[in-house]
Amino acid sequence: MSKPTNVFIIEQEPLITHSIKDALHTISKSKTGMSFNTKSVRSFEFAYSEIKKSRHLSLVFLNIDMYSTYHEKSKFIIEMVSTLKRNSPKAQLLTLTSVRDNYMIFDLIRTLNPESILLKTDITFKDLIKAIENVINDIPFYSKTILQLLRSRMSCDINLDKTDRLILYHLSKGAKTKDLSKFVFLSRSGIESRKRNLKTLFNAERQSDQFLLEQARLKGFI
Repeated sequence: MSKPTNVFIIEQEPLITHSIKDALHTISKSKTGMSFNTKSVRSFEFAYSEIKKSRHLSLVFLNIDMYSTYHEKSKFIIEMVSTLKRNSPKAQLLTLTSVRDNYMIFDLIRTLNPESILLKTDITFKDLIKAIENVINDIPFYSKTILQLLRSRMSCDINLDKTDRLILYHLSKGAKTKDLSKFVFLSRSGIESRKRNLKTLFNAERQSDQFLLEQARLKGFI
C-alpha cells in the first residue's frame, strides 16, 4: 500500500469535519492503495501552529469563515497559507465558506489561489467527494455558484483596481461616502472622483449609489 495522504482540516463545525472525513473514507474504499492520515483543528491559531511544524501535508481544508469579518482574518489567512506553501509545497488547498460575498471570493482567488472553492450551501456529499477527487488529480473544482460568479466576471469587460473594488465593497456594507477614507486611504475629493468614474463605467450616471451597487452586483463585483 502507498504512503497515506496527510490531510489537515481547519473547520469549526463538527458536522462539516465529519462529512469531510466520511468523504475521504468513501474515496479510500473505492481507490485501491489510497489511504488518508487525517487531523482536524477548530481554530486558526491551532491550525497555524500545526502548519508551522508540518512538512508533508497533502490536502488542507480551510474554512475561511472563522473570524467575524473577512478583513479581520485576511492578513492572518494569507500569512498562514504562505507558511503552508513554504513548508509543504505540494499541499493542495480546498477552501470552504458559507458566505456568498463576491468581493471576498475574488480576493480569495487572487491571494490564495486555492485548488477548490466550495460554497457550503451549494454542495452535496457527492459534490464534496468530486471536489476531493478532482483536486487529488490536479483538476480545480468550484461549486456551482462560484462557477456562475466566475463566468459573469469573465463576460464583463469592466476592469477595476483594488481601490475601486474596496469602494464598492464598503458601500455595499453600508459605509457612507464620508467614512470611506478610513478604508481606502483617499481624500474625500479623491473618493468622489472614483465614484463618478465608477458610475460612468456601470452606466449609472446621475443615479443613486444604490443603483450603482445593483449594477456592480449584477456583474459579480460585490
